[in-house]
Amino acid sequence: MSSAFAKPSAGQAVFSLCVVLAGIALMPLGLRAVNGLLPASADRPSFVPSIETPRPRFAFDEPRAQQMRESRAEFAVIGDSTAGGRILPGHLSRQVNRGVAGLFHPGSPVPYWFLMFKNFIVENNVPSVRGVLIFFRDDQLTTQVEANSRFLDNVARDYEPELDRVWSAYRLGRFSEVHRVARMAYQFDRTRLWLEPTLVRGPAAAVAGEPAALVERMNTELFALDRLRHFDAADLAVSDESFLDFDANVDRSLLPEFIAMAERAHIRLGFIRVQRRPLPNGPPPQSPALVQYLEKLEAYFEERGIYYGDDYGDPEMGLSTYSDGDHLTPEARTPYTERFARKHASFFQ
Repeated sequence: MSSAFAKPSAGQAVFSLCVVLAGIALMPLGLRAVNGLLPASADRPSFVPSIETPRPRFAFDEPRAQQMRESRAEFAVIGDSTAGGRILPGHLSRQVNRGVAGLFHPGSPVPYWFLMFKNFIVENNVPSVRGVLIFFRDDQLTTQVEANSRFLDNVARDYEPELDRVWSAYRLGRFSEVHRVARMAYQFDRTRLWLEPTLVRGPAAAVAGEPAALVERMNTELFALDRLRHFDAADLAVSDESFLDFDANVDRSLLPEFIAMAERAHIRLGFIRVQRRPLPNGPPPQSPALVQYLEKLEAYFEERGIYYGDDYGDPEMGLSTYSDGDHLTPEARTPYTERFARKHASFFQ
């Protein structure tokens, strides 16, 4: 006797499962239609669209790019305040008899330097530049991968594919490519722009009277991101030894991108490690893990023909030459620049 509830065949079960999975995959595509019906927004796609939602963006610093083009410099020095507080570009130019430009920004991280190198030099029609030196501290080149993207707006173009790839791989690992394709297909980042405010205000809409006002204030004021406590510091913390595994970190950092870009542009690339704040009786102590890390970093540079210098142990850089943190006193900048020109004269040939 036949039954209306007969067990489906294996083929029917597979077909049903495929229909369900296809529905799960296709239904969110309807959100694209909703996104298209919404009023135009001032938000722009991020320069790292694989991991960041569209947002208002600051303008690219075109005047600085123009200034770099007009400088016709042969060399450039890039870094944060430790570089800007050590090197006097005009004085260095006179010492080496070559035009040297300084691209400094206080508190800037490695991604900022990468974008300055890319957008102010390599892709900025400055063919006169033959060499670039980048100042850094300890393990910064391989562990400081990401940064606040808003901080990078004035040095980033509309899309930064190298940064997008490195950041998404760093944050998402092996699933970074899947995430990128899903983001493009479903536009869930754009959906978030209108859906998230609705969900955030949902609790306030569900209650009435004075409690609703309290819930609304909790959502929009008390626990807003800009209310979270933040810390300002002049210097990077001393390296955590768990980050000093050079082999584990180098290939997922921006260092290979620096080198590849320099090679494509036929620009000589160099890195200068600054000495951290010394002790009264000598240079700062270094852990065995940091020493091993630096040995591997130097070997990595040597193998690829990258110039490398290290200020550590310089007898002229005692504690009296430092002001706050890792920064030199204003009076120490000129003698440092002169010693730097002599010590690294071969780079400027």
